[in-house]
Amino acid sequence: MKRGKFSRYYLLLCLPVLLALVGLVWGRPAGGGKATFDTDDLNGRYVSAETAYDVSSVHKTTDGADGGVVGPPIFYASTAVMESDGRGYVCGESDGFYSGITAPGVNLGPAYFHGTYTIDANGRITIYTCSDTGFCAHPELACTTVTKEQVGYVQSNNGNTVTTTEQIIASSFSSGFLVHSHVWTRDPSDQNKY
Repeated sequence: MKRGKFSRYYLLLCLPVLLALVGLVWGRPAGGGKATFDTDDLNGRYVSAETAYDVSSVHKTTDGADGGVVGPPIFYASTAVMESDGRGYVCGESDGFYSGITAPGVNLGPAYFHGTYTIDANGRITIYTCSDTGFCAHPELACTTVTKEQVGYVQSNNGNTVTTTEQIIASSFSSGFLVHSHVWTRDPSDQNKY
């Protein structure tokens, strides 16, 4: 009889202590601290679709001796697919409708690209791309002349969402400055396929 009370007493006394220890272990972040990022956090097939403005000032509202008055930014809609190998290389294509040529907009056809990327320990990503001859025709080739640069952040180590802002490099085009924001998303089951 005493023996049964003795074990129940210790069980009731030890149970809160055990639960507290389990809570401490489960509550700790993975790796014992804050997350760090690297190139394998961008891995798989990503898609993006947004609207943006071309602020390159290549269009004029009037003609004249002074070259005319610069009109407002040109609206366009874009979608893209980007494949990443998790080792620092990307490739893909983009497409969309551009209203700066004729209203209501013209599909310029797909534009292919390839390039490289880096991710620092804080999740900041930089992607450098240039044109390609076909869809992922050169998946592991660095650009000799970079035409676009993207900067942004990886949301988490699973790499399912990456947010970037893209800029056309001014020296690669005769005129213009274009900024395009992307929210790249990946199907979680697509990781590590490449």
